[in-house]
Order: sequence, then structure tokens, then C-alpha cells
Amino acid sequence: MRKLLFLTLFIQNICFAQEPQIVWNTANTKPDLDITSKFYGNLTDGIFVYNNIPPSGMEFNPSITVECFNEKLDRNFKKNITVEPLEDFVNVVYLNKKAYHFKSLFSKDAGKNTLNAIGINTDGSFDKPIAIGNISAEKLVKRGRFEVASSPDGKKLVILSEPEWIKDENEKITISLYNEKLEKIYSIEQTYSYPWTRAVYNEPFVNNDGTVFILKKTDMKGEGNTYSVFSFNGKALKEFKIQLDGNKKAATMVKTFSPEGNLTIAGYYTEDAKVRIGTGTAYHGSFISSFDKSGETTKITAVNPFEKRKDIAAKNIIFNGNNMILMSEEIFVNAKSAGTSQDMFAKDYTYAANNIWIDGFDASGKSIYGTSIKKGNSSSNDFGRWNSYFGELMKGKIYVIFNDEKYKYDEKKKAVIFGGSPRIAVYATIDPNTGVADATRPIVNFPALYGEKEPALYLHPDVFFKLNNNQCIIKAENTDLYRFGMVGF
Repeated sequence: MRKLLFLTLFIQNICFAQEPQIVWNTANTKPDLDITSKFYGNLTDGIFVYNNIPPSGMEFNPSITVECFNEKLDRNFKKNITVEPLEDFVNVVYLNKKAYHFKSLFSKDAGKNTLNAIGINTDGSFDKPIAIGNISAEKLVKRGRFEVASSPDGKKLVILSEPEWIKDENEKITISLYNEKLEKIYSIEQTYSYPWTRAVYNEPFVNNDGTVFILKKTDMKGEGNTYSVFSFNGKALKEFKIQLDGNKKAATMVKTFSPEGNLTIAGYYTEDAKVRIGTGTAYHGSFISSFDKSGETTKITAVNPFEKRKDIAAKNIIFNGNNMILMSEEIFVNAKSAGTSQDMFAKDYTYAANNIWIDGFDASGKSIYGTSIKKGNSSSNDFGRWNSYFGELMKGKIYVIFNDEKYKYDEKKKAVIFGGSPRIAVYATIDPNTGVADATRPIVNFPALYGEKEPALYLHPDVFFKLNNNQCIIKAENTDLYRFGMVGF
């Protein structure tokens, strides 16, 4: 009862104000530098936070940290997942109200590569590994690979088993569908109409109905970015090409399911010879492809040219009734030599994240507006981790939140800045129907993270988790600590 009262009072306090209202939790210990951070779960069953740090230097295994927070955002546990030699990290997914860690283990004696599912409970305990798939393999370098994804409701699981390539043959995969109890619904081998290559790209999706979709890059030997979506309903594998006429090439895209369960892929294309995001590539338009939840038909195929932009990274898709909104950000990465006597190949990296773009489309995929919000964030040698933004539809408006220079909003100091300007949290709102944006302004009630008179503020704003129409969980950090907080609208 106390927990329910806490949430009720919290929502009452924050959901009626237009300005975002933020409450931080007390879990302030920071795991190792996380390159990948994801949220899973809900307030009732626990919020799981997964961090994946890829191997670097002489290390050969990723470092994986899993945390779980309760409905007050107090941490239940923080645990490292050991990835031992010869084991491959595959994924962490949310299934049946708990997190599952998937990893593969090659055995030369058994002559196979086995996929294991390990349940992670809210008390921090791990379930015993369950062998849930295998690929015949004579040696480690030919062990093949697995891809794993769960449905939005956490009740379906799809596994792609991809053997090592065979010269002069068409590529084969095994598609397996499971329910939330890891009980097999079907498992069947399929053959693509494309020759096998040494490098494959097959990204699986499964909707709540159990329809499987696979985004496949079909030109692995070429320089173009050509994709197809394959659907599978347990009977037949169907291909739908993502049509971009002429010399158009998909440069950046995001993928998600609509509320109805249609797989939607949207992004931007270029007409230049090569696609290299963050190095000055020119973008010439947007595209949207949507595929019916049954996997039988294409719902939308649309291409919308626009005035040339540069260095756009697609971030997320928002659905507003029958309309769709594609959000993106201008990103540029600059590297210069910083060689030393110890490391002659060392480089300094500068990351710049500029304008936020909000592109609206009607039910047919036709462009209805394109709006930008100015911002200018830059950083060095930190993967640009604090440069991005939060962007979501909350209470009928699109909110964007990001870090900006404090003195831009101080009439007395913005003309002359010595020694750089402190960062503060700012926000703006956009009408999702018209694209009209209001002025960016500071979040004046932003609480200090660590008890300072002035908040030592470093939002990690593109790592967030929407709970409902009024609430999101966001992340903030500095070099020593981090916090998760609840933001209400």
C-alpha cells in the first residue's frame, strides 16, 4: 500500500505541470563506462538496466553489468555478468517479466555452437542456463552466429541461427519462435535468394502476434546500402525490398513497431557515392517503409526529397494517431592525430551534435512538415555521450530535453563568455500535428544531482525509457557518479 501511495502522490505532484518535473533516485554508484545502455521492464516487476562495454586493447571479452530498480527507483542489485573465454555475448532481452541474457558456447568436442538463455531475477539471482539452440561447427572460426529479439509485450521470442558461410551457395538460416516460457512454437530452415557472403546482416523482429520480420542487407559485397525486409508467419518466407529509386542509398534508419504491430522503418537517404555518417555526407531526403503486422503486405512505401542536409543520424520514430514523426540529429565526428612515444597511432576525437530535426508524415508517408531545433553540443574523447537529446510524445506534445550552455539564457552574460559556459538542462515542445516549436528554455526546477549549489549537470538524455503518457525514466551522470530519475509532464 505504501508503494502505491508513493506513486500516486508522485504522479499527482508532477503530471499537471507543463515544464518537465524531475525527481532523482539515490542509487549514485556508477558502473564502468557504458557504451551501450538499455532499459527493460516496468514499475511493477522491476526496471532492468543493461550496460555492455565492448572489448578493447588486449581484452577479448565484453564487460556486462545488469542492474534492477524497484518502483521507487531504488536499486535492488547491480551485478556483473561474466563472459568466459570462447563464449559469445548475443543479447539481453525482456521476456515474461524478467531479463534474459543470451550467450553462445562453442564446443570442439561436441562439434557445435550452443545458444544458452539465462534468466536474471529481480533479486539478483541467475537461473540455470537453458540450451535453446545450436549450430553444427567443426571449429571456433566457423561457429556461425545467433540473433535474438523479443516482442514488445515480452511474450514472444525469435532466434535466428546462422551457420558459417558456404562458398557458391545461397545463404541459409533457421528461424525459431518461442513463447514467454521458452517453449518452442516452431523451428524451420529457410534459404534466401541471395548468395552467401562472409559478412551477413540479418536483424530480427517479432511482433505481439508472433509474425517474424528480418531486416537484411542484400549488397554486402558492394558499397551501396540496399535492404530487404523478409516476413515469416510460420509458413512462407516473403521478401519486400525497401525501394529507393535511382542512385538513392539508405544512409541512416531506425526500426520499430507501430501500436498496431506493423514493422516501420524510417530514415534518410543520400545520392552520393558513399555513406559515411559523421564525416560530411549530404542527405537528400527521407524514406518510410511499413509492413503489415500479418507479414503479408506492404503498408507504406514513401520517399520524400528535401533541401540538402548533412550528417543526420536517425534517432526514433513517434506515432501520433495516423501520423508518424521521425526524429534525428546532426552529428559530426572529427579525428586528429595525437600520437605519443607510447602510442604512435593515438587520436583525439571531437564529437559535435547540432540541430535536432523533427519530420512529420501522414498515414501514407507523405511529408507534412520538417522542423529543426537549434542546439550546439560538443565534447572530446567521450563518444559524444552527453551531446544527444531526449525526444518523446508526452501528453499530446513532443518534448525535447538536452544539455545547453547556461549563458545562452542569461541576458547579462551571454555576450561574453570566458573559460566556457556551464551546462544546464533545457527543453522545448513541438506540436506533433503542425511541427510548430516553441522557444527553448531552461528547466528551472532541475534538482541538483549531488547536493551542489549549482547542479553538476551531465544528462545522458538519449538513454530513456517511456513508462506511460506522463512519465519517463532518464539518466544523468558525471565522471564519477550517475543517477536515474523520473521525469513527469
